[in-house]
Amino acid sequence: MTVPTPFPVGPVNVHLILRDPVTIVDSGPLTDAAWEVLVAGLAAHGLAVSDVRRILLTHGHHDHYGLAAKVAEASGAQIWGGAMDRNNFRQERHPKLLLDDMARSGFGVATRFAVVAAIAAVDHFARPLEAWDELRGGETLPGDGWSVVVRSTPGHTPGSLTFEVPEAGVLFTGDTVLKDITPNAVIDEDPLEPGKPFRSVSTYFRTLEEIGRTNAGETLLTGHGAPIPDWHVHKGGLDRRYRLRVDQILRQLAKGPATACDLVTAIFPRVKTLNVFLAFSEIAGFLMYLEDEGRVEKLVEATRDRYRLVA
Repeated sequence: MTVPTPFPVGPVNVHLILRDPVTIVDSGPLTDAAWEVLVAGLAAHGLAVSDVRRILLTHGHHDHYGLAAKVAEASGAQIWGGAMDRNNFRQERHPKLLLDDMARSGFGVATRFAVVAAIAAVDHFARPLEAWDELRGGETLPGDGWSVVVRSTPGHTPGSLTFEVPEAGVLFTGDTVLKDITPNAVIDEDPLEPGKPFRSVSTYFRTLEEIGRTNAGETLLTGHGAPIPDWHVHKGGLDRRYRLRVDQILRQLAKGPATACDLVTAIFPRVKTLNVFLAFSEIAGFLMYLEDEGRVEKLVEATRDRYRLVA
């Protein structure tokens, strides 16, 4: 079911599994338009919201879990989601951490507070989850003649999950893999080390390699856009795009040490408000990845963090 969202990413895919227990993968955002499409999509298969028995959440972003609590309230459905995304599902924000990180990255006061305000405004598009069954990866959820193999696939968020249905040869990827969009590994607080940033891109690249080892022969049903029928072909395109981003950053640092803000300004010169956060996430994640690779190093100064190339 293609469910509308108010976000630049466009519609989100809510997948319906027409087996016992009737299951949806993700839910769409908390908007009247999304609810109407979800209800109509179920009705097209002779179902009502009350028939949904299980809700599988790929990750804790508003367009994917926003309606989950409302569906569960109407149906009594069991909600399953990643344990490492509990801060996202509960909407437990730590704005001071983001403000401090952006300050040390060179962003001005107005930009920092505009980003925090924009993130807070997005919370209106999801009802926080008060309770759900937490998944960590490795579980198998049974069905009547089918099953769901849960895998932890962190990167896009710390608690991102994929759901494999081996009997059908499909993998539900959420936003971990998308056909026509290069996923952004969003910067988060590390759930295992509070107060520290989640090393999103380094983790995400390991996740992509794991998908290649375990799910390469399956059809990947994504969170936005069309399915991916051939993982190896798609992975080649992803690798090229990520190498381009690395090259852009390295070329800028070849001119001399720079803050994350300097790099955002050079690589994404027209971004505004919420997209500043996504651009910052992209650059910060890749800088941490390049640190992990030993290719750049952070220069911690009194009020700023700058990065330079390692000879």
